[in-house]
Amino acid sequence: MRWPSDRESVETLRAQRRPRLLLVDPDEPAPTSTDLTEDWIRMPASDGDLHARSAALAARAALAAPRPVVDGDGRLVHGSDWVALSPIEEALMSALVDNFGEVVALENLATGVDGHVLSPNAIRVHVMRLRKRIRPLGLVVRTVHGRGYLIELG
Repeated sequence: MRWPSDRESVETLRAQRRPRLLLVDPDEPAPTSTDLTEDWIRMPASDGDLHARSAALAARAALAAPRPVVDGDGRLVHGSDWVALSPIEEALMSALVDNFGEVVALENLATGVDGHVLSPNAIRVHVMRLRKRIRPLGLVVRTVHGRGYLIELG
C-alpha cells in the first residue's frame, strides 16, 4: 500500500488487524507504528528488499495472530468471533485446531462422534460446509491431496 496516499485503506486494514507493507513515498516521513502486522519500506526499493520485507512481515503476522479454539460448547472461536459447530464438526475442528498449520491425516479425522467412523467422502462434505462458515473468521481449511487437511489463517 502506498503511504500516505492509501492512508484510508491502511486504516481499514489496521482495524481488521490484517498485515500490511507500506510503500513510503521518497519525501514523506516514515510512519510510526509498533504493530507487528505492519512494516514499511521507502520507495524506490529493489524487488529483493520488497520480498524480504514481505516475508518477514508474514512471519511476524503469523506469530501475532490469535489461534482458533474449539471451546467444548459447540463453538469455534477466533478472536472475538465464533461459529456454531455440530458434534461431528466439533470433532473435526478439534483435530485440525490442535494441529494448527499442520496436515492432519484422514485417518486421524475419521473418528467421529461416539466411536462412529467417518468415510473420506463424509469428511469431505463436512469440510466443504465448514469452509464456508469459517471464512468470515479469517480461517481456511486446505486440502492436501492424498494426505488430509490443515487449517490456517486465510
